[in-house]
Amino acid sequence: MPTQKRGRGTGHPAEMRENESITLPEVRLVLIGGRWAGKSSSGNTILGEERFECGRIRTAQSEKRHAVVGGRRLIVVDTPGWRSSLSLTEIPEVDKQQLKLNASTCMPGPNVFLLVVPIDTAFSAESRRTVEEHMKLLGERVWRYTMVLFTCGDFLGEKTIEQHIESEGDSLKWLMERCRNRYHVFNNHEQSPSNQVTRLLEEIDEMVWRNNGSYYEVDEQTLDIIKKKQQEVTERAEERRRRSEEQSHQMKALIAGECHSRAHSNKHFLYYIFQQL
Repeated sequence: MPTQKRGRGTGHPAEMRENESITLPEVRLVLIGGRWAGKSSSGNTILGEERFECGRIRTAQSEKRHAVVGGRRLIVVDTPGWRSSLSLTEIPEVDKQQLKLNASTCMPGPNVFLLVVPIDTAFSAESRRTVEEHMKLLGERVWRYTMVLFTCGDFLGEKTIEQHIESEGDSLKWLMERCRNRYHVFNNHEQSPSNQVTRLLEEIDEMVWRNNGSYYEVDEQTLDIIKKKQQEVTERAEERRRRSEEQSHQMKALIAGECHSRAHSNKHFLYYIFQQL
């Protein structure tokens, strides 16, 4: 069970006593965002060890890792990056379904979605459209459990994150409003990242406290429909593979038979020639 602790902030939920927060013994986090945003490296920073592959290897499917950090069990889900070049109508149906399934990989549901945004790349109107369309697939309630995780914190230099948000313009300000001004900054190259992880977990605790201890619940009916569709896709792919193998075997048998027939004919032809000599 979550333990209570003295907290900070305003707008306390009615169910919680004033100036109190909670400390979750288990935190379930799902990393979402665009390609090359730094989701995998952020997952490694949170877990305190290299559990996700980074660098030139793109995350092709959701991966779940866990570790005990500061006495808490952390479950981190890394997800494939979104393609900003595709509109919602152009996103393959299987990718839409997978996005919804990502939340089901850490049941009963994520405490937080960390929307990863790199500081070294401008958050443009196109970035806003990409975020808005993908988040729409998860439902309006997802914003209640979303926090922006800024990566590449070293690019700030002498500038504060607040100054960066102000200078980026309306698109990033819109994102801050949607996330109720919840954000955290990571420098994934920091030599001792444990402090920034501790602060992140404290901010997640506060967010969960403000949400009355709730988490993002996966709609079981929708989940069943998606899983059924994915099973159908898998079965069709397996049927195509089986047919392809059968055709391959038939072709090999046909070629082998043809070769045998030709060899037999050549043998008789050579015997005939030998008899004529």
